[in-house]
Amino acid sequence: MNGFDLVARCLQAEGVTWMACFPANPLIEAAAKIGIRPIVFRQERGGINAIDGYSRQTAGQQIGVFASQSGPGVENSFGGIAQAWGDSVPILFLPGGSGTGSYDIAPNFSATRNYANVTKLALSIDQVHRTTREMRRAFHTARQGRPGPVLVEMHGDVLRQEIPENTPPYKPSRPMKYGPSVSDIKDAVAQLLAAKNPVIWAGQGVLYAEAANQLMELAELTQIPVITTMQAKSAFPDDHVLALGSANRTAPKSVFRWLGAADTLFAIGS
Repeated sequence: MNGFDLVARCLQAEGVTWMACFPANPLIEAAAKIGIRPIVFRQERGGINAIDGYSRQTAGQQIGVFASQSGPGVENSFGGIAQAWGDSVPILFLPGGSGTGSYDIAPNFSATRNYANVTKLALSIDQVHRTTREMRRAFHTARQGRPGPVLVEMHGDVLRQEIPENTPPYKPSRPMKYGPSVSDIKDAVAQLLAAKNPVIWAGQGVLYAEAANQLMELAELTQIPVITTMQAKSAFPDDHVLALGSANRTAPKSVFRWLGAADTLFAIGS
């Protein structure tokens, strides 16, 4: 077993059943050998869009994974990863990397350096015995707190090294759950009920928390109108009497009118 095989086992332990990809990357074969279905796309952006949609559709319960070749494959993936960063979508990008001996020599492309500003974490596996630790760190970072894309660059000369078959099994990451204090909730409720013209601002965190029903219950109970972000558009039905629309550059006039007149703005999942 080599490092690529171990990465594939880590993916399997995290519940990954398919992987978008653009050849060539040794991880594609390693994943296929253990039953993770590789789906090859004609262009890198298409593969990233697919895993982006998958992570959104599953509310982040499943992390979309994309593997590409080093160099041009990493460069062509930038737009898709940047979009996931802007929309806070948890995905895992596993590109190949130049050998560690030529990693910082131009014109070789450094994924970790160039992707630092459009990912929550950009790291490389530079020692094969660190593989499981870095993969756990990657999955944990993608899920924990505000979600987002994570990049793990795989250096071929490192991950082709053989490792013992009895390597300790990978333990999946466990995201921590958290919420506001009871006193903060009471204060928020008091301010909402005392407001003369409140508005609820709902973000896609409502979808990731699977709390769309609770949002509707809150709005109907308090009769407070709701504005959603574009990413949270499906969190509140557009045909509901309390729906004002989605906030964006082409938002309906009702959004700007209510925001301008509101004396209290309750942001949730934003």
